[in-house]
Amino acid sequence: MQQVNIAPNPQIAGIFQGWAEDWAKESQANQKDMANKFHTVYKIAADVFSKGGDVELTFLSALFQDCQTKLEMAESMNEKIKATLQEDDARAALLIAKVTRTAQDAAHVVRYLGQLLKPAA
Repeated sequence: MQQVNIAPNPQIAGIFQGWAEDWAKESQANQKDMANKFHTVYKIAADVFSKGGDVELTFLSALFQDCQTKLEMAESMNEKIKATLQEDDARAALLIAKVTRTAQDAAHVVRYLGQLLKPAA
């Protein structure tokens, strides 16, 4: 497997740590559900970007694809929230703000990982 050496990046690590914590709230102990899987992957990513070092290219590519998907889905998710919670504007606004913040974080990660992956392409 091809590896890429990365420098520690506390900002990227913080994004993945936040996502890991969000998924931890959704996960259930001793179950192999999506929440546990995302929690585990984001926790590993947070650790990797916190420490730096050699990282498998496939792992970075998977993170890149995941973040691109978050970006692509953000607008449609916000539209669904508006439609579903049209009677609860306050709750809709909170959820839309969370989706928007996640999309902004994902955009930052995509830009950063894009730079890391470019030399490997």
